Amino acid sequence: MNSKRTIEQLFELVRADPTDVPSRLKLADLYAKTGDLPNALQQYEWVAKYYAYVGFALKAIAVYKQICTMVARDAPELRHRYTHVPPILADLFERLGVHDMAVNALDALGPNPSSGRHGPS
Repeated sequence: MNSKRTIEQLFELVRADPTDVPSRLKLADLYAKTGDLPNALQQYEWVAKYYAYVGFALKAIAVYKQICTMVARDAPELRHRYTHVPPILADLFERLGVHDMAVNALDALGPNPSSGRHGPS
């Protein structure tokens, strides 16, 4: 089955049941595989927010970290859309009592090119 048709089918599943997380993750993965990073990131962020909302902090952290990695590595031009993610990630680590990871999470998107900052001070 071709990717476009699979995306359409998954999109319909997600539209019918927005809380169908497995289908939404498959949709995000397929968007990423086909190079549609804006849509992939949008779907991943929905899943991360949902996981955080229902109390699955570790799953939320995993997805938020995936978002940060994708933005930093594959879509730095979208960085401005995801600057809110590292503080959310840091907060989730804080809730779990992992303070060192919380501090590191604040740099999860990599150095901000406009700040001139290139790593920890």
